[in-house]
Amino acid sequence: MRRASVVATMFVLLSVGFSTVMSSSSTAAAVAPGCAASSVRITDYNTLVGAGSVNDLFWIRNVSSHVCSLRGYVRVAYVGVYGIGTPYKDPQKLAVLEVRSYGRDGNDIGGLKRGLPVPRVTVQPDGGVASFWLAGTDEPVGNPPGRCIDSREMLVWLSGSSTSIVVQPLRANGFFWCGGFAAHPILPGKSGSDPSKPLSYYFGTPG
Repeated sequence: MRRASVVATMFVLLSVGFSTVMSSSSTAAAVAPGCAASSVRITDYNTLVGAGSVNDLFWIRNVSSHVCSLRGYVRVAYVGVYGIGTPYKDPQKLAVLEVRSYGRDGNDIGGLKRGLPVPRVTVQPDGGVASFWLAGTDEPVGNPPGRCIDSREMLVWLSGSSTSIVVQPLRANGFFWCGGFAAHPILPGKSGSDPSKPLSYYFGTPG
C-alpha cells in the first residue's frame, strides 16, 4: 500500500508539472509581443505574372533574438512615377488604392481559406518567417482605365505600427500596378497561404 501511495503521489506531481509547462508554453505563445518594425526585414521573394495578373509574395523575417507576433494586414505605399514606361525621374510618393482581401479570388493566389479567422502569427526569433501576397494587374483596365505606377521603393507598415519599412523590388526591377492592388493577410510560414503550400506549388522550384 505504501509503494502504491508513493507511485500515485509521483504521478500527481508529474501531471501537475506537465500541465504547468504546457500552460506556460501556451501563455507565452498567446502573449508574444507584436513585432516592431526594427525587429523584422521584409523582402520581395518572388512574383508571378501572366495575362495581366500580378501576384507578389513577400517574406517578413524576424531578425531579432526574441519571439514576436503579427496579425492582420500590412499597409503599403510606393515611391516612383505614374505611368509604366515613362521616364523614371523625380520619383514621388504615389497614390495607389489598397484593398484588403482573403485572396483565392479570381486571379489572386495564396491567401486564407474562406471561413477561417485571420490568425495571430507567432514569428520565431533569429530568422523565423511569416508571409503575405499582394495581387493586382499591370495593365490599364476599366473605363476610364486605372492609373498605373512604376516604383522602385515600397514602404510597408505593420499593423499598429507608425514606422515604415523600406522594401526593394525583386532583382532591382520594379513594382508595377495599374488601378490599385489587393493585400492578403499575414500568414505563418513562407507560402503566404493557409493551409500552407510548398513554394514549388506556385513557382515550380523546391522551397
